[in-house]
Amino acid sequence: MTTTATGRERILIADGDPLARRFVGALLANSGYEVHQTEDGESALRGASALGPRLLVIDVVLPGMDGFEVLNALKGDPGRARMPVMILSVRDREEDVVKALDLGAEDYVIKPFNTQELLARIRRILERTG
Repeated sequence: MTTTATGRERILIADGDPLARRFVGALLANSGYEVHQTEDGESALRGASALGPRLLVIDVVLPGMDGFEVLNALKGDPGRARMPVMILSVRDREEDVVKALDLGAEDYVIKPFNTQELLARIRRILERTG
């Protein structure tokens, strides 16, 4: 999990909603990050291994394997357990937030979100886990 050859930090976004995925992707790309996107849990796991992103931003609601299952699989794998994960989801129930944090998520942000706050949270995770 390193920066790219251009010095930009790589972030993988997994969101089943193409509009949300493109919006967050554009926001992060315009903020200087190298962004990769996927739409389901299985490809998020493959991308986490293949790309070695500095941060994985995933929704809880994903086709196939949900965000909790992805998080659990990552944190249970010694080779990927240290990869930081942020949950970005419309699911705003307290039990969902607590479950994600207990499974090892660095943060949980509820949609809709303030773009500047999201960017600040991402910067903080990258500083803390760098």
